[in-house]
Amino acid sequence: MNKVFVSGGSGYIALHTIILLLQKNYFVVTSVKDKVKIALVKKCLKQNNIDISRIEFCILDLLDDQGWNDALKGCQYVFHMASPVVPGNVDKDLVVKPAVEGMTRCLNAAIKNKAKKFVLTSSYAAIYGNSKNTFSDNDWTDLNREDLMPYEISKTKSEIGMWEIVKNSEYKIEACSINPVLVLGPSVSGVISMSNKQVLYRILSLPFIPNITVPIVGVKDVANAHLKAMENKNSNGKRFLITEKTVDLIHIAKLLKSNNVNVSTLVVPDFIVRLFSFFIPSLKAIAKRLNKKEHLEPKNAQSILGFHPKSVDLEIVNSVLQINSKK
Repeated sequence: MNKVFVSGGSGYIALHTIILLLQKNYFVVTSVKDKVKIALVKKCLKQNNIDISRIEFCILDLLDDQGWNDALKGCQYVFHMASPVVPGNVDKDLVVKPAVEGMTRCLNAAIKNKAKKFVLTSSYAAIYGNSKNTFSDNDWTDLNREDLMPYEISKTKSEIGMWEIVKNSEYKIEACSINPVLVLGPSVSGVISMSNKQVLYRILSLPFIPNITVPIVGVKDVANAHLKAMENKNSNGKRFLITEKTVDLIHIAKLLKSNNVNVSTLVVPDFIVRLFSFFIPSLKAIAKRLNKKEHLEPKNAQSILGFHPKSVDLEIVNSVLQINSKK
């Protein structure tokens, strides 16, 4: 029985991935921050009628060496999915340090245990931070830019670090990265994901809709992309930009309105959004995206993984229903 390690098992994408792994009869070892998270994951799996006899848990810290080598013993495949998601211009050490050090600890443990393959959950944030408007699997965020947020820096540095370690390792472990755009869809645990909060919460609370576009993809498709990349030998050494489509925010607002969700569909001129952004901190990131039209080319996902995602629209509606149920 193939054994798979998944770091950050209580996470948004990780839980969906663990469910797929268990459904495909893999044995899963997953790390969490504390015992409370173990109970949460077990509860979620049982609620989804998943057999928990093929999952083991360990408590690991991204900033502590203890336990990593033992946790990965016998694991042929490794998903490193644990990484802090703290939006905004926060202290870099809260985000960058654990992201880079956590990846390094996990990858070094995978190499020491001679795992076959290492799959990193990276991000579109490691791709789009440059002066281009068209983005592919081969694009990188420019770390010399002064306007990068700590999260963008963390995902870029951790992925660059992964490729450097893989390149220089005496043991030739295979590796690839999954770089999803904004991931939407219900949480298995019921804990609202940061991506859902950042976009859907804002749409639900704003008295108007800013004229911006966002590339989006469903969480179940992202989990499936991880498995496809793990199982496909042709994914070795590749990056995978994962996206379903790019939409205007008004598309999401109208979608919610048509499903009886009380949300504004008033689109306002850009200058009003910029004006309000001086007084409302949450609008600053939105103001940066005004008039930014992006074209994405996810060629590796399509040609290597045969990745053809479902429409994320239903997952968006279900996400908002989940958000509203928590109020």
